[in-house]
Amino acid sequence: MLRRIATVLAAATLSVSALAVAAPAQAASAKVANQTYTETRIAGFHADPNPARKFQRISLSGQLQVGEDCNPHERGTGFATRHNPCGDSRTQWAGSAGWQKIVVLFRAGDRSKWEFVDTIQTGRDGRFSTEVPVYTSGTWRVVFEGARGLAPSEDSDWVKVFR
Repeated sequence: MLRRIATVLAAATLSVSALAVAAPAQAASAKVANQTYTETRIAGFHADPNPARKFQRISLSGQLQVGEDCNPHERGTGFATRHNPCGDSRTQWAGSAGWQKIVVLFRAGDRSKWEFVDTIQTGRDGRFSTEVPVYTSGTWRVVFEGARGLAPSEDSDWVKVFR
């Protein structure tokens, strides 16, 4: 009987200590879940030339930008100027996300599955560029999967390929 009580007490002690160890980890993940992310966008993404010949190399380029909140006093006239950089928008796209990874994907016009092509890195000013060969018409997509404090974003462009 005393052995059973000792076993139950030992098990209870272990489960309480396990809960004490797990509680801080859960609190840390809750902080990550409630973290606010800065908006990002991929601006000016373009595949060039379009249309292209089969086996020709095309250039995929754009810029990953970071949004900055506008001061409410700067908003108003409906168009952006030097003195009113935001127009009616809440976000001013003045920042750039340097040294981030961009994933390049392709989906042929008659397919439903995206194919991985390459991973490229943005430069200091957030600009990125790569050259890829084309074989068939389809959609080229660039994806920024997000990073610490930065929200994910993506953009795409259709390219017509002829023989």
